[in-house]
Amino acid sequence: MDKRDEKAGVRFRAGITSHRKMIVWQSIDELDTIVQRILTKIPQKEYKMRAQIDSASDSIGANFVEGYYSGFLPEYLRFLSYSRPSLGELQERVRRLLRKQYVDKSDYDRFDERAAKTLYLLNRLIYSLKEKHEMKE
Repeated sequence: MDKRDEKAGVRFRAGITSHRKMIVWQSIDELDTIVQRILTKIPQKEYKMRAQIDSASDSIGANFVEGYYSGFLPEYLRFLSYSRPSLGELQERVRRLLRKQYVDKSDYDRFDERAAKTLYLLNRLIYSLKEKHEMKE
């Protein structure tokens, strides 16, 4: 890392895929895999619902990665704070699928368990990074 990067506060990242080593990312990725399977069970006529669920799921991971590679802790925290509401939206929309009987209880339970774990890991990461950020100030 050169002096300009140090002054700008850019953190060095070992490789472009190092975010994939993080447990929270792995949970986000697994959640998206579950969601993609669920999407195949939604009738074609519910195209709007399918698009909203896919978008919410995509937003969780996309914001995580964008923040991770921003190079600045405050930016990372900001993007993580976008992932959390997307996860909440996703949980509500998939719950509606259960009510409409588009998914069965076992698929929903697997989704719900992974979503809860992902939210827990995301919250722990945010809390930890906020503590780190406050210690710097």
